[in-house]
Amino acid sequence: MKLYEFEGKSLLQRAGIPIPPGKVVASAVEANGLTGQYGGVMAKAQVLWGRRGKANAVLACESEEQLAETVAALLGRKLFGESIARVLVEQKLDVAEEIYLAVTYVGASPTMIVSNQGGMDVEAAAQESQEGVWTEPVDVIRGLQTEQASSLSRRAGLDAHCPPPTDLMVKLARLFLDCDATLAEINPLVRTRSGEWVAADAKVEIDEDALFRQSGLNLPERLGSGRTPTRLEQLALDNDRSDTRGAAGRMFYELDGDIIVLASGGGTSVEALDDLCILGGKPAVFTEYSGNPTPEKVKGLTKIALMHPGPIHAIWVIGGRANFTDIYETLIGGIMGGIRETPDFDKTIPILIRRAGPRDEEAFAQLNKIQSEEGYRLFLRGMATSVADSARMVMHQAKKHREQSQAAEHRNDP
Repeated sequence: MKLYEFEGKSLLQRAGIPIPPGKVVASAVEANGLTGQYGGVMAKAQVLWGRRGKANAVLACESEEQLAETVAALLGRKLFGESIARVLVEQKLDVAEEIYLAVTYVGASPTMIVSNQGGMDVEAAAQESQEGVWTEPVDVIRGLQTEQASSLSRRAGLDAHCPPPTDLMVKLARLFLDCDATLAEINPLVRTRSGEWVAADAKVEIDEDALFRQSGLNLPERLGSGRTPTRLEQLALDNDRSDTRGAAGRMFYELDGDIIVLASGGGTSVEALDDLCILGGKPAVFTEYSGNPTPEKVKGLTKIALMHPGPIHAIWVIGGRANFTDIYETLIGGIMGGIRETPDFDKTIPILIRRAGPRDEEAFAQLNKIQSEEGYRLFLRGMATSVADSARMVMHQAKKHREQSQAAEHRNDP
């Protein structure tokens, strides 16, 4: 899990590492008075990606008017695909020196990395060349010892300053271990002209598999990408946790197309999404179920996908040949169960199913019966149809449904 800068700095501060005074704001009004309080400030967009400075998303402000304009311009702006919802406004530092300091894994070992090269691609530099980069292993039990930090400071030439940041190094390594982090980075670590070492930035990533041990961090849930989940994405995550059998909703993305994609199997899911997008199709929802989930979990996932607010012109149930996922359970009780229980479902929406595996013949026979008796538009395909051809078929059916819907709206216009 990636943390925002202000979240990472909160952990640094809790560990005893100095950070600039500041405030996180969600509107220009909330930034009122901060230049009067701090003097010159830095307004920093809060997104989960680096290189914000090069994208003009970290800006110096010297007056209230300039700060208000900057915050207003940043909020709502898209940066690296993420909408800026918060800005960190903090006191501008009087910089004498900047270095890079981080703890991360080099191979299988936690390692402290120090660089005076500015931090650009420093992890790769640490493995390729020792010029300007110094490293020190961190014991997973004992942490980084003071003697190690002193040695590292001397090798990096930081002992010319009084005092070098040895205590800060020890604290950063302890934070890394205590928080089950995979990265704890300060870039830059600033030495001010008054001789203080201050973390001007923070990039922290927590091992998601260890989050159950980190409830005390009180971090809001977010997707693997780091983005805060939408309402439907959160519902899908909750659905996946409803029981432990299989996965159904662990991966769920709301998009801006008109085809709901209910995929199964990691490799086939990625191939299907690639094929659909390359051919020009646009998914409204992309989600995945796998590992023989219960029909109830698949039903719940289907109902959540059908809550998508935009127009839906096709449903694509796509997967390869399953080894142990019960095709009958997941298709009849799961997919069709969710569709049947969705109020006012438009039965003219085409549903293309490409699946194979245990009890698939029984499932397809029941689907044909459902189509005959209940009027759904089902298109059933097996492994003889490639994933790409299946994508073409669902796009064709979506196009027909879209045109029919537009024609019906035109006829109904007064």
